[in-house]
Amino acid sequence: MAENLTPEDQTTVESGPVEEPTQGPARWLPRRRGEILQWLIEYRAFVLLGIALTYAVLFVPFFATERNITQMTTQFSIDGIISIGLTILMIAWGIDLGVGATLALGGVVFALAQDLGVPLAALLGILAGAGVGIVNGFVVTRMKVNFFIATLSTMVAVKGLTFIITDETTIYGHAEGFGWMGSAKLWIFEFPALAFFGIGIIAHLIMTQTSLGTYWYAIGGNSDASHRAGLNVKSLFALAFVVAGLCSGIAGVLLASRAVSANPGVGRDTALFAISATVIGGTSLFGGVGNVLGAVAGVLLLGVVRNSLNLLGVSAYWQWVIQGAILVSVVVSDVYMNRKRRSA
Repeated sequence: MAENLTPEDQTTVESGPVEEPTQGPARWLPRRRGEILQWLIEYRAFVLLGIALTYAVLFVPFFATERNITQMTTQFSIDGIISIGLTILMIAWGIDLGVGATLALGGVVFALAQDLGVPLAALLGILAGAGVGIVNGFVVTRMKVNFFIATLSTMVAVKGLTFIITDETTIYGHAEGFGWMGSAKLWIFEFPALAFFGIGIIAHLIMTQTSLGTYWYAIGGNSDASHRAGLNVKSLFALAFVVAGLCSGIAGVLLASRAVSANPGVGRDTALFAISATVIGGTSLFGGVGNVLGAVAGVLLLGVVRNSLNLLGVSAYWQWVIQGAILVSVVVSDVYMNRKRRSA
């Protein structure tokens, strides 16, 4: 026997149950999880750096000593300067595989020109790095060669040139003040570390507070739209290569000053470290996304990891494996974030 139904009950039976709006945690938790994941990926370098520093301070012997901190910051800051230049270039959607060769050239030019005076010699070494950037920018933008092929080719040429002009020998610094830039110290930080932090701050301000930085983000995000908007995409893209070369030249001069010599064979692992730090810091391989402070955090992270593993006696080969694993995981997260941006 059917029950008597009220009009409200009939409406429910005919149209199905009326769903109440979801309230409480069940409503916002999935979206919140997505936001948290996105935040963790975007600021991964800072999160991982905090974890690595905490572990190193608590469990790695001699990590927190003044001597170790001084040596560690000096060692990674030289490659870190190159990472800053690469960050700007990668935001504009380019890359330079020859930064290690450019570093070696900058140091060699600095050492060969030291009799002209250390300041002028340092300037010439830096300009040599910028010159390589000019060549890269010209080949990529004017001759329309893919930047991977272009920078790989110039890397080989610059390596050969560096060995030719040095006759495959190390050039030692004998001029007065040659080693000053590599050894001058303020508190616990030597000059290369201070230069790294200073260049990082300047680059961050350029990318966030100037039209030039905005233009680089624009051409990296959509070069065709930037061209239609009236931007000189070729010149801006070429300038990003010059900045990367300039930073490599600065790093080469600082390295030569610190070692009081210029070795034409240095820089073999520089590109791997610099690109890894840049990508870990949140700079996208697809252009248009990234920030200099993230790259600085990525450099610090890799520096802390390397230093900790050295103090723990871990083999250099395992260190490469660990760094490669970190890089692969970051690239995967970068691909995920790029898909999220395209679907948004």
